[in-house]
Amino acid sequence: MTHTRDEVVASVEATFPKSGWARVLDLLDSYGVESYERERERVQLAILKLSAGSEEKVYEYLTVAKRDYRNVLFWAEYPEESRLDTPAKRQRVRNMFEKFGIEPPSDL
Repeated sequence: MTHTRDEVVASVEATFPKSGWARVLDLLDSYGVESYERERERVQLAILKLSAGSEEKVYEYLTVAKRDYRNVLFWAEYPEESRLDTPAKRQRVRNMFEKFGIEPPSDL
C-alpha cells in the first residue's frame, strides 16, 4: 500500500497538539532526503505510531530510521514479533550481540 503526505500530516494533527505540528513535520521531513532513505511516508507514519505523541520519541525513532529504516517498519508493523517477551527471543538477541562481539545489556 502506498502512503501519502496527506496521511502523514493527518497523523501528526491527530497525535500532537497544534503548537507542535510544524516541529514534528520538520523532524519527519529530515527522513527521505538521502537516496538510501526509502519509503518516506511509510517510514514517517511508522515513526509517528511508535512515538505515541512524544516529540522526543519522534527524534529517537527518526535517528534509528536514518541508520536502517527497516527497524522502525518492523517495530510498527509487527509489534508482537518485535517484542522480547519470551526467553527464546531474549536468548536469540543475546546471541546476536555476542556474535558481533558486543556485551549484551544486563537486563536482556
